[in-house]
Amino acid sequence: MKNIFIAGVARSGKSTLANYFKKKGEYNYIPLDYFVSSLKRNFPELGIKSSVVIDKNSSNKLGIFLSRVIDIMNFSEEKYIIDSAHILPRDIIKYLNKDKWDIYYLGYPNIDPREKFNIIRKYDTEKDWSYSRTDEELLDICKKLVLMSKEIEEECNNLDIKFIDTSYGLNIEKN
Repeated sequence: MKNIFIAGVARSGKSTLANYFKKKGEYNYIPLDYFVSSLKRNFPELGIKSSVVIDKNSSNKLGIFLSRVIDIMNFSEEKYIIDSAHILPRDIIKYLNKDKWDIYYLGYPNIDPREKFNIIRKYDTEKDWSYSRTDEELLDICKKLVLMSKEIEEECNNLDIKFIDTSYGLNIEKN
């Protein structure tokens, strides 16, 4: 049983996949978003941004931040799942030993942004970041997330990292 790193764009199914793996094994689940929000709020001088679309500068800094934590996890008897919407494949691959970590990136590169917008609105709850966004803001974000998904898919292909296309849902049993 390996540690698991799950990352990708917002609303791509990362938490769903993390909870699936958590139920199948004895994993400690660490959603990195909590730490990102804390770093952004408490240490603004670090320049960490926790926007919905992955910030490339923050991604690099968060990869470095996680590197020491990952070193410790590599020698632990416990197993971990890390879930992140803030780190690009190129910024984490250098710190994850594939003998000890399974790496999954999720995104939706093959859906029209308007269609993704409609899906998000259909399932929106008050707890979701998207709930308080205007339709215009959310559609603009969806356009950026589809483009980011395409970039991530290409990086994953170049780095031999598993990319799961969730354009039309996350079929966990298939993946």
